[in-house]
Amino acid sequence: MMFVSSEQRKMIGFCVGCGFCLGVCPTNAIQIKCVNGILTVDFDHSRCVNCAKCVQLCPPLSNLQTIKSNSRNTLERIKKVFFSYSTNNDVRYHGASGGVVTSLLLYMLERKIVNKVLVVRMKGFRVEPLLTDNKDDIISAQGSIYFKTFSLRLLPEIIHEINKGNKLGIVGLPCQIATLKKVLKNSESKVYLIGLICNHTNEYWYIEHIIQKYLPQNTKPLAITPRKNGWPGTIKMVFKSKNQNPQEVKIAYNTQFWSLLPSLNLSAPLGCLICADHLASTADIVTGDAWHPKFIGKDSQGISIIIARTNKGLELIEQAIKNKALYAEAAHPKDLIIAQNHNIIEETQYAPFKQNLLQHRLVTIKEIDKTIIALLLIINLLLKHRSIRQILRTSTAEKFLSVILWLLYRNESLKLQKILKNMRTL
Repeated sequence: MMFVSSEQRKMIGFCVGCGFCLGVCPTNAIQIKCVNGILTVDFDHSRCVNCAKCVQLCPPLSNLQTIKSNSRNTLERIKKVFFSYSTNNDVRYHGASGGVVTSLLLYMLERKIVNKVLVVRMKGFRVEPLLTDNKDDIISAQGSIYFKTFSLRLLPEIIHEINKGNKLGIVGLPCQIATLKKVLKNSESKVYLIGLICNHTNEYWYIEHIIQKYLPQNTKPLAITPRKNGWPGTIKMVFKSKNQNPQEVKIAYNTQFWSLLPSLNLSAPLGCLICADHLASTADIVTGDAWHPKFIGKDSQGISIIIARTNKGLELIEQAIKNKALYAEAAHPKDLIIAQNHNIIEETQYAPFKQNLLQHRLVTIKEIDKTIIALLLIINLLLKHRSIRQILRTSTAEKFLSVILWLLYRNESLKLQKILKNMRTL
């Protein structure tokens, strides 16, 4: 009992919002709560039977216990890499980066490859996961959501559908895909796992930060939309002034929304900081933004980079291309490293380092970027307090963080050159 309760306390502090614990708890003893701008889980110990199911596969707890320090899974578990986008112009434009996931899901349902799919969509400021076979539901779920989804709360429904003999297409973040891979290990033939490349989700207080920064004063915020509508896309905040109809303000994704705080992982949950699987190594198919010199700075309706990690995933992609649901051109693993270099460096070098720091293990810091990472980790811990978060809006803080980001990116650029130089075997 002592072990379970101590691990549950860690779950609260490191929660990434995967939702697994909500879906696996046999007594509904776990709920979502928001404390001081941080969305996490809460335990009703009068209901808890200490079965330990919630702690056994919790992604952050697994990351704390097992340190990964190489890129083998990310860069070697690859069948093929593509640049791709939807051949449906509406789907392509209204997606976050080319509408690839939406087109794949619609294709799988139309061809009866799967019976239902798992997606998430925004409802006001709340994320709604749904297991559906409805085309309109899938279209409504277009766009990228950068907050905790808790979509694995639908785990009982997923298992029920599989037990009925149905096949499912499941879209999720790397932590959700890895957890499902373990839970559904005897039912792999019944599921297609589509992973979304993920740097991190954001804590709920970051919505409050965006509201204060971009909404007019004395207005009531009503909703935030996913990132969508061209590339790199926009996010909309819907609000209402007194005696007026709802209005909206557009927030550019790459210059306003994903600015200093997310870029430095300061708005990230602790559990995301120790993630060593940003590129969903256990998925069948992985998709994400093609942050590649070939596309950056050019007007576009959106384009994704796709990784086929399994034969099943590769066959599905090639079928979708052949039947003109997707346009795709072959890419090289080097293109993947160039397009997702920040995530690769994060998971292979920085995450293990932060795991050691948070476990109070002795580490030697010789590189300037590791010094910066240690400093940012301390700042992240301090940002649990609202009073500290107020400082972030000062011009002095912004100038300081801008210098930190420049130094970090400069060192990451040097690391990227080294990785590419050592890619002779790929």
